[in-house]
Amino acid sequence: MANKLQSLFSEVLSTTEKFLEQTEAYDHPLLTLVRAAMEEQKENLQKLLPELGNEEEAKLAAVREEISIVYHCHEIANPLFSAWGRASDWMDLPSKPVAKKLEPLFPEMKKNLEEAAMELETIYGEEEIKFVVPTFYIPTIR
Repeated sequence: MANKLQSLFSEVLSTTEKFLEQTEAYDHPLLTLVRAAMEEQKENLQKLLPELGNEEEAKLAAVREEISIVYHCHEIANPLFSAWGRASDWMDLPSKPVAKKLEPLFPEMKKNLEEAAMELETIYGEEEIKFVVPTFYIPTIR
């Protein structure tokens, strides 16, 4: 089970790194905020992945903080990314084509985070993860 979780979070890390690489050359206040959240997400994923790989089933206490930060960084970055995309479009910024190209990354990340949330719920139980994973990453129909 931990391997599936590790795989899902690895995908999120890969997508995060892709976003950071593609936006490195651009400067906009909204993009700066998105990049800061994505950098923090990347740092915590890099801490989390080895922990998940150490044991078949990592103790939740050992990974709780990193998991929570990853979800909250995505929660913050997603609307900021949308705002930056709109601003790029309205202002016809040089980053406009990049913003359009990167649009699918955030739904992809969210999908992987939702799958990871379901896996976390399976491994640790609903009660244990309710303060770790924001509720809108967990499907309401079980």
